[in-house]
Amino acid sequence: MTDWNKDREKKIMAKYRFTLTFRVMKVIAACLLLFWVYMMAVNILSDAANSEKKHVFYSKVALDWKHPNLYEGFGGFVNKELTPFLTQKISYPISRQIGRESQTIGEVHIEKRLLNSYSTLKIQKYKPQNENIYRFSLPENPKSGKKLSAEGKPGVWASLDKIHDGTVAEMAFSTQSFMEPEDLLTLLEPYDLEVLWMPLYTGELKEFQTGYGSGGNSIELTSIYGLTGGREAGEDYMSESKLALNEEFMEENKKLMLKQMENLLKNESQSYYENFLGLDHLKERHQYLQKNGFTVYGAVVTGPVKELLKLKEEKQIRAPYLGEVDYWNWE
Repeated sequence: MTDWNKDREKKIMAKYRFTLTFRVMKVIAACLLLFWVYMMAVNILSDAANSEKKHVFYSKVALDWKHPNLYEGFGGFVNKELTPFLTQKISYPISRQIGRESQTIGEVHIEKRLLNSYSTLKIQKYKPQNENIYRFSLPENPKSGKKLSAEGKPGVWASLDKIHDGTVAEMAFSTQSFMEPEDLLTLLEPYDLEVLWMPLYTGELKEFQTGYGSGGNSIELTSIYGLTGGREAGEDYMSESKLALNEEFMEENKKLMLKQMENLLKNESQSYYENFLGLDHLKERHQYLQKNGFTVYGAVVTGPVKELLKLKEEKQIRAPYLGEVDYWNWE
């Protein structure tokens, strides 16, 4: 039997360490290979199911309805990532139209998890002053039919009067009565303005209860939907189209809004469109619009400041809110 000595002990220990290290490296390599195969498989399945494209499309639909004059940035750039825990992280820029030009003002950040209740859709704006300045007052109490007043922001007309002619701006206002969208477009037709969004009455406080603010004899709903250019996508969500909000496409815009509501109600869970997309009372609003048609009570418009100032003489228009102002870019 060979005598045991220190040199032999060192050789055995070195060989053992090498063998152990090699085995550990093989296990790590196998794990990395399995992880790579796993990520490749889930990405392929995700792409095949077009789930990310679906989430992006419906997030844009929710943006159209719930956030006046806020839409995806030009170019359709979307950044996406799929985590090992199957969370889809998606982001894309958003813009606001001032005059004829768009200004990038922030980003939409989506985290779509396996459970809709833990999924999030957040809007991150680059500047704090780009907060929502749009407020709309109901023309009458939905329950009693009693006429309501509107507070508005003081000094809007005076501010517009002092702004230089060579500028454009955006403005929101309410109307004295409920109107059909076509009638409001006709009212604004003599002015060199573009209509971007109209707050819809969808049965709030009459067909269902929702939050609202009340001051004096005015009511402002805290959660409203709006009518804007209709949006549509193919079955695989690979192609999208969006119409303008004008008289030519008005009937099509209405049909597309109802269609997307129906698609969400039919194909998605309530937690998807309520918890994830933030579309509250979707079923009740859809039923009301189908039964009663489209009724608006205000608008968001943009154009030259002097054209906006002319709206002061319209008796139907009240409670104006002035938004962003920019250098002249109007044709």
